[in-house]
Amino acid sequence: MSNETEGSLGRALITAVLVVATLGFGLAGLCGAAFTAMALPDMFSRRTENYAVAFLIISIPSLLIGGGLAWWCVRTLTRRLRDKSEA
Repeated sequence: MSNETEGSLGRALITAVLVVATLGFGLAGLCGAAFTAMALPDMFSRRTENYAVAFLIISIPSLLIGGGLAWWCVRTLTRRLRDKSEA
């Protein structure tokens, strides 16, 4: 651990930032998953105005990037909390 985060205030601040980032990225991934689930049935409909591809162009990156970053934040947060409890 670096010298800047050894204090309890630094650890609390970084932990709070990780919690907020996890919630934000998790909501972005959840939004991407919801729009992907709504667009998939619409892709196979026979309507003339089909905007499913436009929804998928926006929703799939949101799902993957938001979900991946939320996973990374949760992993980092659990490692920080596990290291704190072992010390």
